[in-house]
Amino acid sequence: MKNTIIEFLVTGLYFGKIKYMPGTFGTIIGVLVFQLISNNTLVDNIFFLIILFFIALLMLNYCYKKNIFLDTDDKSIVIDEILGYLAFMIFFENTILNITVGFIFFRFFDILKPFPIYLIDKKIKNSFGVMLDDIVAGLFAGIMLLLINYVV
Repeated sequence: MKNTIIEFLVTGLYFGKIKYMPGTFGTIIGVLVFQLISNNTLVDNIFFLIILFFIALLMLNYCYKKNIFLDTDDKSIVIDEILGYLAFMIFFENTILNITVGFIFFRFFDILKPFPIYLIDKKIKNSFGVMLDDIVAGLFAGIMLLLINYVV
């Protein structure tokens, strides 16, 4: 039972089990979570993300210990996409433009993995690395969204 609950959460309510584009569907779960927390204060959201980060690390380590996934960065694991998207979106207003552009930039950087994201993805093969490459992709997406919001 515990394995099933943890797998359910780590795969983003099983959206990560969708055969095609599991990371994109995981990011959609991130959009839905953003909708739920967007009225909170920034401090509350930062605290929430820190807790989510450590819980995700614990759940991923548990999954690896119990061999729930065949690969350390199994494609069905999408908690990292959820956290990566939220890591930058909490700093922006909840508007359709921000959500959409943020989503597109996040997926762009998460899929293409420019330096140093590629390096993190290839060199850090543990739960921290699984989470970190998406957080850095979120950082890149956040910078691009910031430029669009305040420069363009």
